[in-house]
Amino acid sequence: MEGALGRDIVHRSLHVLLGLLVLQAGACRPEVDVAAATQALLATDRAWATLAAADGPIDSVVAYWTSDARVILTGQPVVVGTEAIRQMIAGTRSIPGFHIAWTPDSAVVSPSGEFGYTYGTNWITAPDSSGSLRTTEGRYITVWRKEPDGQWRCVIDISNEGPASGGPPVVP
Repeated sequence: MEGALGRDIVHRSLHVLLGLLVLQAGACRPEVDVAAATQALLATDRAWATLAAADGPIDSVVAYWTSDARVILTGQPVVVGTEAIRQMIAGTRSIPGFHIAWTPDSAVVSPSGEFGYTYGTNWITAPDSSGSLRTTEGRYITVWRKEPDGQWRCVIDISNEGPASGGPPVVP
């Protein structure tokens, strides 16, 4: 009887311990307020847009990208990494009349709060082939990752020119 009682106590203790471990594991994963995270991501994209449109310090603009980020622009090679992105920004700043602006239309954040994306409209002003300044309206999507420091940073930045009609998006 004592052997069976001992095994029963050990067995119950293991069940209690296992239950506590399951509860502990569940408690370790922080609950994410996706709505608040979405608003924070939109605020980050808007702050970045404001800084870039005001020709803020290059390193401050570049700090919104991750060190392994990729920038994909129509007709251009993919720009990868901090130094290449810094050179891209410096190059655009040397173009007389160059200006960029964008407005995020919306954002989506994953249930885990680790990834998100924003999309919207951008405007790029640059000299055309005749030297006259031309503003092109386009669309963009940026994929963001929540970094260990708690900041949203852009991992992939894709932009292209909008349709010639400039009409609203087609929704089936």
